[in-house]
Amino acid sequence: MADQKKVAIPGKVQKDKSNKRKFKVEKGSDSEVDVEIEVLEAGDYEVEKLSMDGLPSQMKDGNPIRWFNNFAIKKNGKYIRQKYRVTIPGVSNLGKSRLVIYEGSGDPYYYTGRIENDTFELSSGDPAAGGAP
Repeated sequence: MADQKKVAIPGKVQKDKSNKRKFKVEKGSDSEVDVEIEVLEAGDYEVEKLSMDGLPSQMKDGNPIRWFNNFAIKKNGKYIRQKYRVTIPGVSNLGKSRLVIYEGSGDPYYYTGRIENDTFELSSGDPAAGGAP
């Protein structure tokens, strides 16, 4: 799988006024959903909403992917490699579908970690999140 071209979409990220480690990444189209991010470690972070263009359309097993959102988290201009929480409304109720993560290169993979109250943890600062049946 080729690397994704990263194109930032301005005006789609809102920083929480009371907690500088919390962000809301707004959807870029009707097929996407808003997501909330909370970085767990103290620091100054930059979050960008990224275009969905160039994301893989299916898993290696042939299942189609419906992308929920695509974003990047940076600290000092570099993608972070530390834990943060992502909340996607309804992700706990995917039914037979599974959460899919794509980190900008390589192949998308099925998330195998815990999902509680629509929230899960990641540590790559350059993910796209979606679902696949």
